[in-house]
Amino acid sequence: MIRHTILFDNKCGFVLGENPKAPNPYVTWQFNEQDGHRDFFWGHYHNEPDMAERDFHNRAEDYQRRYHVFEVEQAPDKETYKYYSTQRPIDIGTYPNSYFNRPVHMDLYFTRLEVTGEAFQACGAITYAQPLTEREMQDYELRPSRENLDIRRQMDAQAQVVGKWEDAHHVPEQRRLTWFYPDFGSYVAKEYVTPEQLTARARGVERQVAAKAHKQAKEKQPIAEQIKAAQREALEQREPEAPKKKAPDRGER
Repeated sequence: MIRHTILFDNKCGFVLGENPKAPNPYVTWQFNEQDGHRDFFWGHYHNEPDMAERDFHNRAEDYQRRYHVFEVEQAPDKETYKYYSTQRPIDIGTYPNSYFNRPVHMDLYFTRLEVTGEAFQACGAITYAQPLTEREMQDYELRPSRENLDIRRQMDAQAQVVGKWEDAHHVPEQRRLTWFYPDFGSYVAKEYVTPEQLTARARGVERQVAAKAHKQAKEKQPIAEQIKAAQREALEQREPEAPKKKAPDRGER
């Protein structure tokens, strides 16, 4: 996971990455950026996070002195990211605690409680300055809050897909997961809809669209090609024939 990035005005820069599973968990790379794609090279690997962070800043400062480039200014990300502990009370070793992304706040519950606006219970909540990775959430059985920036963006994108589908299929209001917001000209998820519900319907819509496109593509095939395709499918679906028994020859009788 990329923890820190420095980008200069000549489209070159440095990153600091972390992989807890690697023999040397911390690394700094130089990169070149072109058309939004970054090519990484010259990795320096470290065992200690403070050494990696020092190397990261030293490499960037040395490059800046050599080539007289300017760092690209980026607005600081003031968003925080909340995750709920759904399986156990929050204690030492029950949550990610990376050197570069340590918790900034914790809410400890006395018992497992229903989380408002979510479809699960939790024993507590942990807030981070940066989002956790999918692997970190899986390893510690954490669930992200629907108020997290990345989850809000995901739900906004899914709402556009689901909303258009609900309109096209005349879904009754009581069964809709979205409603149209005319002030912004876009769809939004209803307040009671959970991220899991919206994701499930969005995936269902995607499957329907893919199936329809596949059917249309098959219908455009010449009749001869359709017959061949049907024969291939029939052969693939047939059960394998049982192996024939070898008849013994006269010398074996």
